[in-house]
Amino acid sequence: MKRTLSLGAAALAAGVLGGGCGGGEPPAGEGMAAEPAAPEPAPRVEAPDIDAALTNGAILLDVRTDEELAEHGTIDGFVHIPIDELEARMGELPAGVPILTA
Repeated sequence: MKRTLSLGAAALAAGVLGGGCGGGEPPAGEGMAAEPAAPEPAPRVEAPDIDAALTNGAILLDVRTDEELAEHGTIDGFVHIPIDELEARMGELPAGVPILTA
């Protein structure tokens, strides 16, 4: 059963994915490979700012399991990629676009 929840319900776990992921080779030290720098933390989007983020091109990514979706419902327009599949399916997400997760 698919239910439509209010945007506010999805805002409980809203954040932005991306910002600083990937790109380039880390600098190498003398004779040793340097550890890659940790990505910059993505900025959080607070509930009152979600509508503006969506208006400005952000997409909604639901990373819950199929069972969680069946139990709690989802929002029309979400892209659904379960968290345990996310790394393998990152190529399905648009580059350079803010992604709000729930």
